[in-house]
Amino acid sequence: MRKISADHYMNSPLLDDAHQETFFQEKVQVLADEVLTIIKELHEERSTLVNSRLIAKKMFNRESVQKLLDDHGYLAKGRSVSNDQLKQSVDTVVNRFAESLPLAVREHLSRLKDQCIASSSEDVLDTTVRIMRKLFNSISSRVNELEAILQTTNRFLSEMEMYLKKEMSSIEGKHHEDVALQNSIFSDISMIKQSFDMSGDIRMIKEAVFNKIANITITIEQKREQEMSRLEETKSTLEVMHRKMRDIVEEAEVIRKRSFDTEIESLQDNLTKLFNRRAYDKKIEETLANFNRYNVSSSLMIFDIDNFKQINDKYGHRTGDLTLRKIAEIFKERFRKNDFIARYGGEEFVCILPHTGLREAKEVAEHIRAFIENTVFTFKVNKIRLTITAGVSMFRKRDNASTVFERADAALYLGKKSGRNTVKTEDDIEKSGKSVSDFFIE
Repeated sequence: MRKISADHYMNSPLLDDAHQETFFQEKVQVLADEVLTIIKELHEERSTLVNSRLIAKKMFNRESVQKLLDDHGYLAKGRSVSNDQLKQSVDTVVNRFAESLPLAVREHLSRLKDQCIASSSEDVLDTTVRIMRKLFNSISSRVNELEAILQTTNRFLSEMEMYLKKEMSSIEGKHHEDVALQNSIFSDISMIKQSFDMSGDIRMIKEAVFNKIANITITIEQKREQEMSRLEETKSTLEVMHRKMRDIVEEAEVIRKRSFDTEIESLQDNLTKLFNRRAYDKKIEETLANFNRYNVSSSLMIFDIDNFKQINDKYGHRTGDLTLRKIAEIFKERFRKNDFIARYGGEEFVCILPHTGLREAKEVAEHIRAFIENTVFTFKVNKIRLTITAGVSMFRKRDNASTVFERADAALYLGKKSGRNTVKTEDDIEKSGKSVSDFFIE
C-alpha cells in the first residue's frame, strides 16, 4: 500500500514489530525514489564524483527527506536497523529503478547487483551508487550502438546521393554526346553534298562518299560502344544502389523491431510477466479519458498478498518469487482478456475492469480471493496456503489517477485492519464512519 500516514504508525497503541517493519519499509520506499532521482540528475549532469556523501548532501535539501528525518520515532524507541534491513534497502532502491527498464537491461542489472552487494558490505549507499553507475554506463553503450546504426544509415544515404548525382551527370553527358554525333553526321552529309556540287568526276565523288560513310559508320560505332559502356556502368550503379537500399531497409527493420521489443519490455514486469507500474500509469490515464468521453463504467482493484514477508522470511526469497508468479498465473486465468492486470510493486497487484460497476467488480474480486484461499500452493516439499486482501473503487466524474487509486487503497487498508483475507470497497469506507483522507497523509 502507498502513502499510509506515519502518524498512524507512531500513535498506534498496537505498534508491534510487524508495524514497525512496515513503517521502516515505507521510509525506504520514499528514500529509494529520492536516491534514484538524484543519481539520474547527477548522471545527466555527467558528474564524475558520484558518491554517497554527495547524494546525502543533496537528499538533506529535499522536503520529503526532511519530513522523514523529523519523524525519528522508529529509532527513538530503542530500535536499530540491521545489516539485513540495509541490504533490503539496496534491493528496494535497485528494484524500484529496474521496474521501468527493458528486460535485457534488467537482467544485466541483476548480475551487477549480485556482484556488488557483498555479504559483509555495510556501505549500502555507495554500493547502490556503484550499481547505478555501471548500469547507466551499460545504457549509454546501447545508446552509442543505436547512434552507430544511425550514422551507418546516414553514410548509406550520402553514398546514394553521390550515385544519383553521378547518374544525372552521366545523363547530361549523354545528351551532349548525342548532339555532337548529330552535328558530326550532318557535317559529313553536307560535305558529301558539296562533293557532288564541286566535282564531276565519278571516281572522286565515289571516293568522297565512301570516306564520309566510313566516318559516319565509325562515329556511330563509337557511339554504340559508349552507350554499352554507359549501360554497364548504369547497371552496376543500380545494383550498388539496390544493395545499399536493401541494407538500409534491413537496418531500419532491426531498429524498428528493437524499439518495439524495448517498448514492450519496458511495460512488462520481469518476474511475473504481467504489466508493470509504468504500464499501469499509462493505462489508468487512458481509462480516465475513455470514462470522461464515453461514460464507460470501469472499476479498479488493488490486491495484496497477506503476510507475504513471512513467506520470504520462512521459506526464502526464491519461494517468495515463485509465489508472486503463481498468483500472477491465477490472475491471467481468472480475469477476462480485456481486463488490465499489473504488478504495482512488491506483493501488490492492480486490475482495471472496463464496463464493470462497483458491485460486479466486488463479486469478481471475491471470486479471486476465494479461489486463492482454497488453493494449496506446492513449492518443492512445502505446501503453503495463501490469502489475499482486495480493495475496490469505481471511476467517477472529476476523478484523476490519484483519487481513484486512493479510494481502492483505503479500502484495501480497511480490509487489512479487518483481519485480512477479505474484499472491501469504497462504500465500506463510508459505512465504517471514516473517510479516505483518514488513511493518508494530508
